Amino acid sequence: MSEEEQQRGERVPGAIPERSEATPEPERAPESQGEAESETGPEPRPERETESESERESRAETEDERRERWRLAREADDRRRRRNRIAAWCGVGVLLLGGGGWIAKPFVQDRMITSDACDGALPDGTMDTLRGTTGDPEAHLTESDAETDTDLGRYTCEVANDEGGRVLEVRVYSRRDDVDRKLVRDFQTNGAHPASALPGGLPGFEARFGGVALMPACPGRGKDAAGLPRRLFVDVLAGHRSEPHQLIRAGAAVANKAAEKLGCDSDPLTVPAQDIEKSEPEGVPSARAAGTTCAALARGPFSGAGWTVDLRIPEGPAPLTSCKVRHSGKDEDGEPYPPVAMLYGLYGPEAKRVMSAAAGFSGVRTDKKRMRPWLNDVTAWATARCDGRPAGFTLRVSREGEGSDKPDEQALSRRQLDRDTMRAMLVSFAEKESAARGCTGLRLPSAD
Repeated sequence: MSEEEQQRGERVPGAIPERSEATPEPERAPESQGEAESETGPEPRPERETESESERESRAETEDERRERWRLAREADDRRRRRNRIAAWCGVGVLLLGGGGWIAKPFVQDRMITSDACDGALPDGTMDTLRGTTGDPEAHLTESDAETDTDLGRYTCEVANDEGGRVLEVRVYSRRDDVDRKLVRDFQTNGAHPASALPGGLPGFEARFGGVALMPACPGRGKDAAGLPRRLFVDVLAGHRSEPHQLIRAGAAVANKAAEKLGCDSDPLTVPAQDIEKSEPEGVPSARAAGTTCAALARGPFSGAGWTVDLRIPEGPAPLTSCKVRHSGKDEDGEPYPPVAMLYGLYGPEAKRVMSAAAGFSGVRTDKKRMRPWLNDVTAWATARCDGRPAGFTLRVSREGEGSDKPDEQALSRRQLDRDTMRAMLVSFAEKESAARGCTGLRLPSAD
């Protein structure tokens, strides 16, 4: 073979070419597919490669969708949790509000009844005092009722607690039959009458069977069958433990409301300050009686120190005036000493009943049409007419008697207070009271 043929790489049939390191041996075509794969490994197939990329893309989209679904589910779960929490707290709030409302309801009702009782007439703090008179100050108020009957001339007001106890009861009358019927209860035909008028210049008295009574004028309802100006009778009661001084503010305030409702057309009563409800008046030194209608208790045997007076002098027409004098200080039980001398002014038909009985007990001859004044060692009486009604003025003395065991602080000897001094005291009182109330026909006991 020529050199040229060798350079062209042409082969002579049957000739075996020489191997050279510079010239690689041409690769053999694989005899079969299996042989090729065994030598070089499986060749990637175009179709399989395309499918794998699609699957990867599909898997990537599926993961994104799964993450999105997870995010959405988490947000939904958070929203559900928030709703559940809100619902739970709302339920708790409803329970708390419901329970709190159930607990607060009695207190709210107390306030509503207190503000509305007796048509809103009660002054601040008075209902708290009245609730204490029932013996259970913690009992809640449950009922309040006020009613006006202008035809019958009546007004009523009632307040009760959840124990069924009476907290306040006020009954007001204007017809003479009703008023007289109530007065007979306290000014009796046996000579008994109330022991004390009301403090603060109020027209009324401490009722003998509990509570207090006020009797303000009621000119707006005209005159009664006897041609006398009408008056109201205001009967005031509270709990079974009530004391008169605890009822005075409520009584005065409700009396004013009743007078307004019944058309009395009168000046309202002065409602005392709240401190009057806290303790019973203790009295003042006897010198304080000077300048009042009971000035006699500042003179004579009572002019020195060591005496206390209780002055209950109404500022206008009233059924009763009372002034008492006693030794200052308190007894071994811590109570004030009982009075040793008492001045009373009684006004109205009830005065005649009391005087008639007192005269009978004293052995004094009486005239059914006209009472006679008299004087003895323990009582002295004068008479007059005030505002068209009979009136009586009396002095009563607590005496030492034979076999009496009264201590000195509870009685006066005749040496301390004789008949002449008694008469002088009664004359002073009767004249001053008559002048203050426009009385006429004053008759005094004769001097012996």
